[in-house]
Amino acid sequence: MDISVLKGTLPSAYEYDGRVYEMRTDFREWMKFELLLNDEDICMQDKIYQLKEIVFPEIPEDIQLWDFIMWFYHCGNVREESGGKNQTEKSRSRFYSFEHDLEYIYAAFLEIYGIDIFDVPYLHWWKFIALFKSLHDCMFTDIVGYRSEKITSKTPDYRKKFLNTVKKRYALPRSLSEQQKLDELKKMKEEMGY
Repeated sequence: MDISVLKGTLPSAYEYDGRVYEMRTDFREWMKFELLLNDEDICMQDKIYQLKEIVFPEIPEDIQLWDFIMWFYHCGNVREESGGKNQTEKSRSRFYSFEHDLEYIYAAFLEIYGIDIFDVPYLHWWKFIALFKSLHDCMFTDIVGYRSEKITSKTPDYRKKFLNTVKKRYALPRSLSEQQKLDELKKMKEEMGY
């Protein structure tokens, strides 16, 4: 998180060409942003403008704007491209979804922090993420732990059986394009007699 947080100021606008552009900083808008950003069924070129519209009521024409948006999304942390992975590979490694895990996230915030995220009038994205990253000892973090735990040859059989059950129960839905690819592969296997 950016050091400005310690000074009590959180970014809430973008300055370009001598003009200040107000931006939406509430966590709800940025949850929408993340959901659209990770939607594999829409190509990045088609969603860039929509993503900017989520952030800005009036979009600055600065060519550096996307870098700023991603900087803000990552709470002031500079992110490098992870070894040339494309968007599909990155999203496959996600172990939570604001859309599909919302009830668990809601319960975790209420249980751990006493914050009702449905009723709170405003919560800056950076504050939300700090709290989100610090969630612990709740159903949501258990589910994320199950999804992310790798099953190896060293995993005991009883643990493999348990993990396979909970991974299936709490699996995130596949994207439409990924499901179509799996369906096509299944159909090809059936046609080839596999």
